[in-house]
Amino acid sequence: MKIYLGADLGGSATKLLLCDPHGKLLAETQCPLIRTSAALTAAVHAFLKTQGRDEEEVESMAMTGVGSSFIEGPVIGKEPLKIDEMQAVGQGAQALSCQQDILAVSMGTGTALIRADHARIRHIGGTGVGGGTLAGLALRLTGMETADFIQLSLSGHSANVDLKVGDLTRDTMQTLNSDLTAANFGKLDARGSAADQAAGLINMILETIGVMAILAVRQDTTRTIVLTGALAVLPQAKPLYDRMSRIYNVNFLIPDHAPYAAALGAVLTIL
Repeated sequence: MKIYLGADLGGSATKLLLCDPHGKLLAETQCPLIRTSAALTAAVHAFLKTQGRDEEEVESMAMTGVGSSFIEGPVIGKEPLKIDEMQAVGQGAQALSCQQDILAVSMGTGTALIRADHARIRHIGGTGVGGGTLAGLALRLTGMETADFIQLSLSGHSANVDLKVGDLTRDTMQTLNSDLTAANFGKLDARGSAADQAAGLINMILETIGVMAILAVRQDTTRTIVLTGALAVLPQAKPLYDRMSRIYNVNFLIPDHAPYAAALGAVLTIL
């Protein structure tokens, strides 16, 4: 059976996947940042080998992401088809969520908001807050690499560093729950432990992205927000976004294989 290869060369990592001719995801993997054809070829060879596949089985290859601009020349003997990243994210998010009328949120090194429906896919904005923010501030705050920082955060409590609405007033506000964050890292007189700071930082990044997405659909016809990218699968993401869904009357979805939406969308574009 012929297979199709997708590559998402992001700002921090590279995602690879294999699909069958119908767009069904067969296998996926993540590897470090790649910026040359030689490095991408080596990564693809290693990936195919783990799946017991030969390069001759690959019918075509599609790539996307900011790093795809650095790839020149063939990869495993094939000329990769370069796919616009926003198009890839939108189409991949639609496929993974089995929803067509959505706001796709690409939570990568930075964050992009992509509106997708039956008619078109378009980039509507974004923020520099994302995985790069997490990696940089984790290193600055604790000297830790991202994976260790995330593990540390699991034993912390963001409430020990974040100022809540209930900390500021005893009055009941119609639009503000007492446990909503009033100011991230706002408890300047109580710094909290390193684990609390880690939890607070992750909470700040996820909340910022969530609020931006909610505002983006506030005057729109869709209430479905599909989260993709590496941050979407942080342990804190699902409970936080489930809570935001209830408070703000939207529907945050984190589909299976969320980090691979762009790579999948790139392949679907060429099928």
